[in-house]
Parts: sequence; C-alpha cells; structure tokens
Amino acid sequence: MIKRTIQFLFISVIVCYSWGCSSSPEKNKAIISGEFSVADSVQKSNDYSKIGFTIIKKDSANADADTLFHALTDSSGAFSGTVSFPERRQYQAIISRYNRNIGRTGIILADGDTISVEGILPTLNESFSISSREREAMNSYQRLNKNFQRVREYANAGLIEGDSLRRELNKWSNLYWQVYNDRRGTLGSILAGQESIRILEDFDHKKMMRRLRSVDDQDIFSYFAAKMGSNSIANNRGIDSALAYLDTLIKNTSDIDRRMQISMERIKLLYDSARVEDARKALTDFKNTFSKDQYSQDWVESINYDLNYLAPGQRIPSFKFTQNGRKISSDSLIGKPYILEITRLSNKLYQQQFDRTVAIHSIYKNYGFQVVTIPLDQSQITVNAFFDERMKPWPVADAAAFDKDSLVDKFNIQLIPTRFLVDRDGMIIRKYVGREYQDVIQDIQTVTNNNNEGSPTS
Repeated sequence: MIKRTIQFLFISVIVCYSWGCSSSPEKNKAIISGEFSVADSVQKSNDYSKIGFTIIKKDSANADADTLFHALTDSSGAFSGTVSFPERRQYQAIISRYNRNIGRTGIILADGDTISVEGILPTLNESFSISSREREAMNSYQRLNKNFQRVREYANAGLIEGDSLRRELNKWSNLYWQVYNDRRGTLGSILAGQESIRILEDFDHKKMMRRLRSVDDQDIFSYFAAKMGSNSIANNRGIDSALAYLDTLIKNTSDIDRRMQISMERIKLLYDSARVEDARKALTDFKNTFSKDQYSQDWVESINYDLNYLAPGQRIPSFKFTQNGRKISSDSLIGKPYILEITRLSNKLYQQQFDRTVAIHSIYKNYGFQVVTIPLDQSQITVNAFFDERMKPWPVADAAAFDKDSLVDKFNIQLIPTRFLVDRDGMIIRKYVGREYQDVIQDIQTVTNNNNEGSPTS
C-alpha cells in the first residue's frame, strides 16, 4: 500500500492558498518595489518610465477583477509602494506599457513581507524575477517536489519496493519537514509540512500522528489535520477515537470557517461509518450553528440526500445501460461486489486515477470483483478516444445510453469522479468523491473477504 502515497502525494498550491490566514484588508500589507528596463534592441533611450505593475484579485473566471495595487515606473524604471490585500495567497500581477498588457505572473502576498521584482522588456519570460521571503520558501518547496518526482516515477514503475521504498519515503518526509521548520510562517512551509505528513500516511502511523499533533493547534493546519488525522485514527484506533480527535480540533480552532469545515468532516465520518442516526443529529446541530452561511446550507441539503438515499447499508439506486448492445444493470450485477464510477472521461483527476483503478481491478477480479463506468460525456467519439490508447477491462456505458440528468440527480453527483462501492447483495458500502478514492483499498478487502474467505474465484 506504500505506493498509494506516491500516487496521491502532491496537493495543489491553490488548495493551500484557499486555507490562507484571512483578516481585514487593512491588517494585510506588504511593501513592494521593482525595477524594469528595456532592451537596447527595442529602445535606444534610457527613459524606462510608464511601465505599469498591477496586482489584481479575481476570484473566478466570470468575476470582475479588483485592483489591489497599481504603480507606474519613473524614468529610471523604478517603482515602490504598499499593497493592501484581504488574505495571504497568490494573486495575479500584470505588467503593461502604454495601456497594453505585455506580461502576467503570479505573486504571493503575505502580511509584513517585502517583495522586489525586476525584468527587462520585452524578454520578461527569461528576465523577470521575484524576490521575497514567501517566494524563496515556495522555491524551496518546489525544488523538493521536482527532485521527489523521480522517486515517485521509480515507485510507480515498481523499481523501488518494500523496505527500500520505506527508507526512501522516510528520507523525503524528513526533507519536507526540514523545509517546514526552516521556512516557518510561509505558504511554502505549510505545503512542505503537509507533504511531510502525507508521505507517512501508509507506512508509519505513529510518526505521522506525532508530526500532525505538533501542528494541529495551528488554525492553518486544523482542516488538514481533520482530514488526515481522523482517517488514520479511525483505521488504527476506531471511529470513536477519531470523533474525539475531531472534537478536540473544533474546540481548539478559533477560525469559524475552519470549525465549519471540521464539523463537516465529523458528519461525513459518521455517514461513511454507517452511523446514520448520529450523522442526522449532528447535521441538525450543524445546520443551526451555521445557519447564516449559504455554502454550509447547500452542503446540508446535499449530505441530507445522501443520508436518506445513499447511506452505507442502503440498496444502490437502480441503473441500467447498454454497451455494444449488451445490457448491464444494478440487477444483473447482484452476486458481485463492484465499484460504480460516474464521471466524465475527460476529467483530469479521473485520468490520473485510471491506472490505479486498472491495478485494483487486476488484483481483485480474482475475488469476483468488478468495476462499472458510466461516463457523463455525451459523445461516443469522446468515449472511444479515451480508450484508443488504454485498455477497457470492464463494462463502460455507451454515451447517451441512459438519462444523464436523472442519473446525476439520483446519485447526487456534486463532484466528479464519484464512485460507489457495492457489495454482493447490491448494498452500498461507501461513496467516494474526488480524491477520497484513495481510501478504497481497505474497503474492497473487507467486501471481498467477507464473502470469499480470502480465496480467489476460479
């Protein structure tokens, strides 16, 4: 199971940014300065004025951009000022001249940081640089990731296994932890700390929990601790211990948004553990506590549907489709444990997970286990193109061989890929959304062992 850590190690920087320490804009300020020049081949004079540097905040593709900072260079090409911003995260910076945008980049803004930028027009791709405490920390983290990539590739290819892989993973976990300690207080440090802990998940629970407990009193780590710690404790010490850990995190977390997120994890843990009545009670308390938050109320509606119709122990909703004229349905699969996956084949996360699913199917098909895929892509050309260079070892529904809208509603598809693990009697064992799929192995082993006594079928 160690290889799973490699396959799911990297966490998006953007996710970490969304957990940034927010506060009122006037409390978040950074000093920024820059110096630009123009290549002699483009401009003969030494007047480098009116080069613009603008930092904007844009929360979505369709949202209007808010200008956080704008400055024009003087004749020497220099500018300086103070930028105010709502939260620590990466923002977009635009370089312009004479009302024409000539370059874009990302820039991390953190309270109290000092940022220096420089570049030569028009060769900004080669000459532009940013210097700041946050940038240096992120560079350290990214260099480590780049070097670790080779280890990940070797492990996925089966070139490092067993004790050798454990030693290698432990070494890299320590290197990430060193970056966390050396760059304390930066986003790069936070990411490095998270990855150090994540690497340990599958082969050293005690060390993972020691590191997690050393940071779980920090608000910035509290939701990460809820995700990582509760799963690990539940697997090693049981659900009640995991719930107690989440209760401690909620009590110690001062940020209301993170308390809300941790409370969601607590309800989901109850749901995944088939403690439906406890989950319903906790959901009622949650709804009352966070009644003014629209996102939380939308989440309540979604999870309430799952509790009523898609909880572990309930029968999988009926489905049927055709594949090259072959009819496949929930009824025809009775007698086999299986994963039902609903996704778009064009989804990048699904594509990243596909090889792992092939490996899982290859191992557990000998125990009567099956995988069934219902693609939400509406074109058969898209479906065929996905399998042009990939094997198709299990049933995949033809495009438009089912009512898409009805299927999405019936299975409460909020995020793709969504998967359901179903036992031989057609009962739901667990629902997996997005990256939760990494937890599937232990559940599959339970389903196959319960009915096969651990022996492959002939």
